[in-house]
This record gives sequence, structure tokens and C-alpha cells, in this order.
Amino acid sequence: MRRVYWTCLSVIILVIACGCLQPAAVNTIPPAETAVYTPVVTVPLVTAVIDKHVNFTVTQAKTMVNITYNGGPDAADLQSIAIFIPNYDGTQVNRTIMNPVVGKTYSFTYLGVANARWVNIIGTFQDGYQQTVLRQTV
Repeated sequence: MRRVYWTCLSVIILVIACGCLQPAAVNTIPPAETAVYTPVVTVPLVTAVIDKHVNFTVTQAKTMVNITYNGGPDAADLQSIAIFIPNYDGTQVNRTIMNPVVGKTYSFTYLGVANARWVNIIGTFQDGYQQTVLRQTV
């Protein structure tokens, strides 16, 4: 009986030892030198926008600032202008004019003496493009 016991125990130990001493499974991933990697590069499409050309004249009288729209090569495409006038006293004027008319003068009247530091006019064109069309000290 002892002989059977020791034989079975020996077989179990051999089976366990053989299973534990086996080399690990071989990796089936190909070596790096045979792998082909193709990077995907995305390039943003940049379209050049050509500056628009419209003309304005700004004058300052004693109690008002006058802005005259003189037209220009892109006058037909101008949809609106946003006018920003900061003053020396810290106040500011913001006004948007839809569909400005060529040759028309837009006046900004002050209660006292006009004290505009500068005038900034941003034009919005039919294609949605916005551009500063005039920035001038007064």
C-alpha cells in the first residue's frame, strides 16, 4: 500500500513539475521590423481671405463726431458697420449701422464738447467676413 501511495505521489509531483517548468507560450506578434505603420496626417484646409476695401472719413466738430461712408471697391458687399468710439472722459459710443449708404454721413452728437480719443469701424460683409475697415485717432 505504501508503494502505491509513493508512486501516486511521485506521479503527481512529476505532473506538477512538468507543467510549471514548461517555457512560456511564444508571442505570435511579428517583430517590429516587419510591421508596417502608416501614419494618418490631417492638414487643415486654409483658404486665404483677401482684405476688403471700403473708405470712411472721420471728422470731429465742436460737439459731434461725423463719419462719412465714401464707398470703395467692396462697397456692394458691405452689410453692416460696428462703430466704437472711446472718449477721453471714460465713456464710449457703440453703434451698429445696418446697410450703410454710400455718401451718407453718420453723426454722433455730444452734450458738451466732443472728446473722442479714436474711432474704430468694423465692417461685416455678405460672406460673413469681418474686418476693421478704419481705426483712426480723432
